[in-house]
Amino acid sequence: MELKLKQYQAEFFDSKKRFPALIAGIGTGKTYMMLLKIWHFCQEYPKTLAMIIRREFTDLESSTIKDFERYFDCRVGSNKEYRFDNGSVIMFKHGKEVTPNVLKNYTLDICGIEQSEEFETDQEFTFLRDRMRGTAGPFQQLMLVANACGHNWMWKHWVNNPPSDEYDCTLAQTFDNEDNLPPKFIEDLKHMETEAPNHYNQFVLNSFEELGDSDRLLNTKQVYQSSKLTFNYFGSYGRILSVDVARYGEDETVFCVLEKVSDSHIVQIHQETWRNRSLMETCGKILDMHRSMRFTVIVIDDTGMGGGVTDRLRELKLRIQPFIGSSTPSNPLYYNKRSEGFFLMKELFDRSFLKIIDDPELSEQLLGIKYKYRSTGRGQKAIIGKEELRKEGLKSPDRADALMMGCCYESFLTRKSDMPLEMQAQGNLEFAKTEYDVLK
Repeated sequence: MELKLKQYQAEFFDSKKRFPALIAGIGTGKTYMMLLKIWHFCQEYPKTLAMIIRREFTDLESSTIKDFERYFDCRVGSNKEYRFDNGSVIMFKHGKEVTPNVLKNYTLDICGIEQSEEFETDQEFTFLRDRMRGTAGPFQQLMLVANACGHNWMWKHWVNNPPSDEYDCTLAQTFDNEDNLPPKFIEDLKHMETEAPNHYNQFVLNSFEELGDSDRLLNTKQVYQSSKLTFNYFGSYGRILSVDVARYGEDETVFCVLEKVSDSHIVQIHQETWRNRSLMETCGKILDMHRSMRFTVIVIDDTGMGGGVTDRLRELKLRIQPFIGSSTPSNPLYYNKRSEGFFLMKELFDRSFLKIIDDPELSEQLLGIKYKYRSTGRGQKAIIGKEELRKEGLKSPDRADALMMGCCYESFLTRKSDMPLEMQAQGNLEFAKTEYDVLK
């Protein structure tokens, strides 16, 4: 029977490179393409030794082997091997069998890793590539098929790498195979776009940006471009200092300074961090920064240790705006004040109104901010809390929190048209030279 392959399927099937990959959405025939490629190789080149890998034994047995038997109307032996009349052999192995001690006895001609995203690192891939030394055919191949799974090891090796003589990457989304899929299935996918956007983006659109059971607040492009923005400077409309005060020994206190440079545009002009300092030292640091930078408003995370800082600075008659992330938001669409704050910040990113400093740690934290819908009866958006992130082994996003708190209060900064003429000409707010109070 002659098969009519889609273009992306044909690209993967015909690839002769050493490490081809098909990373595609659900319903694109990934598994079938990998099995067909190995089956065809074994038939064409006698005495081929092939291997098919799946991380979990149960998935290998109940899914991969069952698919193989159904596609090719054959039976795999109890030893998890299929033998051809020409002497070729296909072995089925699970992740715990992919170790140097097990693999040292094999010299492979072709190998496929199914659902490669299930492997957390490229360790198994590296073990296998050492064994690709067969001579049955004119070339050897270690291929993989997978779903997109963020910026994992597959993305680094195949997607984010320049063209290579060894690596070959084919990408596809579910709709590239729409005419071969049931209409009811396609209709359900379109509902999924609004009902489960994270799942839809990752498993249907083959997006590398959306992960897990929650949605990512910002994407890589937004965060990267924000640090590269350039704005025309029309003078300072005011500055905000936001401070995320450390609560735990492993956390850092973060000082973030934002300056408004036009009616719409905000620039992060400074970020500083420290650890293991007393509350009085933190208060002293804020006072020192205020003397040199003259802040319109100082935003302090008022929960936990930050409450003591807020009280002390108020005693010194500074204009303090406490931020309590768990408090009630002004917009009922959000679960709490912290969630509302991050979506206010997201709007600035969406409109390219915010320029951040070029700090890899800050960028990583921003990309790690996720949200989900709470089952409160109102479908409120809720940012994943710090404690939940810690359970996932992720760092507390202190730098991202400090940036968010400052963005919440950018409306406190005056428009230049509201300033006295002498201050407009001056081009910045020198509080030491004027008694003008922008929050008066």
